[in-house]
Amino acid sequence: MDIARQIGNNIKYYRTRKNLSIQELADAVCKSRATMYKYENGQIIMDINVLYDLAKVLEVPVDHLLYQPPMPKDDVDTQAVPAFFQDLNRLYAYYYDGRWKTVCESIIDLVGDTQEADRAVLPGLEYHQQGRVPGEANFDIRMYMDILDEENIQICQHTYTGRITHYGALTNMVFQNYNVRLEQYMISVPSPYIDGEQKWALAFGISSHPLMPTSAKLLLSKKRLKKTKELAQKLTISKEDIRLLKLYNLFVVL
Repeated sequence: MDIARQIGNNIKYYRTRKNLSIQELADAVCKSRATMYKYENGQIIMDINVLYDLAKVLEVPVDHLLYQPPMPKDDVDTQAVPAFFQDLNRLYAYYYDGRWKTVCESIIDLVGDTQEADRAVLPGLEYHQQGRVPGEANFDIRMYMDILDEENIQICQHTYTGRITHYGALTNMVFQNYNVRLEQYMISVPSPYIDGEQKWALAFGISSHPLMPTSAKLLLSKKRLKKTKELAQKLTISKEDIRLLKLYNLFVVL
């Protein structure tokens, strides 16, 4: 892994997303255009102060500019993790977006076991007690939504930080969208104690095209899947989904 090139690719992506030229970004951090060009192409390594300055200008967390390897499996407390999630440090998430008629792929990385004092705190919960209860296990997580490729996961539509909590009968993932602060994204996984290669989940978030609350059926997979017509058909709302919707007057995933 060429770390300098990886950082450069991430800088270029976020610069382009903010519609900044190389010269504009260089001026913002008091560097020359030639130096910024070399940063983006991995030809030279920047010092830590420049990295923080770039993150501030690009309005992203510093770690989004870095290469983030998945957490080693040995760092996970498997005793507190239900069967589906054991020995995992990365999950692939898929849903079908009917607006663009495409399968969207996201990557969810497990960061690590979180003690009460170190847990990721979501906006609005800063002043609430977040102590553990029996049968509850918490792990910090990151999600990269609608990625282009697995080698450059920071290059994605949205980035999220949050936590995953296992309750035994249910696993909840609650994320904060870093760039769209009004959105908290939630994934709820039923029966995580049943193992398998894939598992259905229900996702809820805020769409920006147009701005509206949405929910979607989500397929979690331990292995990366090809975006085939068969997968797209599997992800679309089925007759059985509609039957359950009418029965409960609720959109459910079992």
